[in-house]
Amino acid sequence: MFMEGERLRAAFGEESVADLSIGQPLEAPQAVVEAFAAASRERFVGRFGYMPNLGYPEVRARAAEDVDFPGITADSIAMTPGAAAAIAVAIRTFVDPGDDVIGVAPYFPEFRLYCETASARFVPVPAGPDLRLDLDGISGALSAHTAAVIVNSPCNPSGHVLDGGELSGLAAVLHAHNDKHDRKVLLIIDEVYRRLTYPPHQRVEPFNLYEHTVLARSFSKDLGIAGERIGYLVLHPSLVNAEAHRGLAQALRALGFVNAPATAQRALLHLDSWEINAVPYRERRDMVMDRVRADGLEAIEPQGGLYLWMRSPWPDTLQLIDALTARRVLLTPGIAFGVPSHLRLCFSAPRRKLEMAMTALGDLAAERVSA
Repeated sequence: MFMEGERLRAAFGEESVADLSIGQPLEAPQAVVEAFAAASRERFVGRFGYMPNLGYPEVRARAAEDVDFPGITADSIAMTPGAAAAIAVAIRTFVDPGDDVIGVAPYFPEFRLYCETASARFVPVPAGPDLRLDLDGISGALSAHTAAVIVNSPCNPSGHVLDGGELSGLAAVLHAHNDKHDRKVLLIIDEVYRRLTYPPHQRVEPFNLYEHTVLARSFSKDLGIAGERIGYLVLHPSLVNAEAHRGLAQALRALGFVNAPATAQRALLHLDSWEINAVPYRERRDMVMDRVRADGLEAIEPQGGLYLWMRSPWPDTLQLIDALTARRVLLTPGIAFGVPSHLRLCFSAPRRKLEMAMTALGDLAAERVSA
């Protein structure tokens, strides 16, 4: 879809194409731009050289302060090139070849790839019709081969935010399974969009509910620096030991990352706060939901994140994607997320392009009804 967007922009111009197929964040705030500029001016011995594989100690300490849980220190943190690297490193460190990793559909497509690079098997379990975890389904998918469960909150693509009941229920399922087997299942929480959680929904701390947990975090979306590839992995204090550190460092090297980018790490130190203003995202969420309701389309309001997850108004979702592309509107088909009946629209875009996309969707839906 990205390459198709490039082709259309080259042929028709940027303003004529509504490419809502990938999760491009809004532009980075000025404070973030200035932080990167300040970091680029820093000079000290080894400024552009290697640092410890897990990142600068002072950056890891700053990241630890961003985790509101007792016992989290720099030793719990591994700086990574984004949350993608954090997840891949966690799987490579804690999952053995041949193990199973359970995910929840709809799921971020690369979850499967992260598992395959570790010679593990990705096992998707469908979410319920309300997008909540199907705890019975997850319980049924667990086996002696299960090494990890990975969930994304807020979810890409659905926008669902896991609540306390879901996380408590998942923890209970995992504890019951662990009691029957001679290993503990690792819970991987992908929290890329955690600062883009819209009231009244709120983040629940997974560490309070299940110790064998790691958190994958990124600044790609909330700070608007997706191309800079900077994030971090957080280990529950119970997982912190010399063996885990060696495993994480080896995984960073084995996967080819070696360490997170130096300038991006240093830039984080130049920011007084890592908090953001989520209002512009929420306003765009509300805008597209207003159009969904007005046009009679089927979607559950996103509780967080950047995406509208909607049922295709056409029986053939890929045919609808082609029809939208002909109108220079690019969305992502749900088959990429394990749910062929749906499609994903990224609403972190100029309002004019959101209007263009929603008008095309509404018109095509109406055409199919009247045909």
